[in-house]
Amino acid sequence: MWEVVVLAAVGAGIAGYLTVTKLVQSAPVLCGAGSACDLVQTSHWATLLGVPTAAWGAALYVALALLAARPLTRRRWLWTFMLAVAGVAFSGYMIAVALGVLRAGCWWCLTSATIMVLVLAALVRRRPPPGPRWTSLQPTRLAWLGGGIAVLTVVMAFAVFTLTAPATAYQEELARHLSATGARFYGAFWCSACREQKRLFGSAADELPYIECDARGPGARPDLCAQAGVRSYPTWTIQGSRQEGVTPLETLARLSSFTPPKTAR
Repeated sequence: MWEVVVLAAVGAGIAGYLTVTKLVQSAPVLCGAGSACDLVQTSHWATLLGVPTAAWGAALYVALALLAARPLTRRRWLWTFMLAVAGVAFSGYMIAVALGVLRAGCWWCLTSATIMVLVLAALVRRRPPPGPRWTSLQPTRLAWLGGGIAVLTVVMAFAVFTLTAPATAYQEELARHLSATGARFYGAFWCSACREQKRLFGSAADELPYIECDARGPGARPDLCAQAGVRSYPTWTIQGSRQEGVTPLETLARLSSFTPPKTAR
């Protein structure tokens, strides 16, 4: 199926390029710093299980190209179809996050998603006849199979992206202490370093005295960030001192004069 091979090769090229720009922390071509593409590339969703999300997309495209480059038997077609459905579902999830959460339309991402849809459409057009032992290739069963794979893909993506480690007593007590003593944690919803700072607190991150500086973020207070003279994210102000960048818990505890109870040690 040459059309699937060509489409997958183009998609792998785009995903590979986005992977490289993520690794070198550079904005993609036609997407300047602070643009929609840059917001997506620097967000929490740009990394999946410690690997650039685009790299997973590139691997999927390569797998599709390798499968489609050989004669598509019924079994091979079915595997290719399932991978393409998973790719379309994951692309849809990522676009929903970009538009609904980040409020940023990345045209590189939209292009990749369109290619994945075209791959699936080409496969559907080339569906082999069911045959007596391949009733799973019947349209109705394929629709159920594709729907199940799509739902499973979205659920798994949501679970992985939102997974937060349970907080220890130390993390909880420190987060509450920082809030109670007037410390402030300034950041932006798209800031990967801010996400990393929150991860240090596990599920206790909700207790942090966090202030959203980007006007597009939920509960944003850019006026407070301007008053504090915030120049980079994350920025901490603790008892008259200023700390920029991801700060270890031990440093936050020392700056805020935190003495944990014995149960929190």
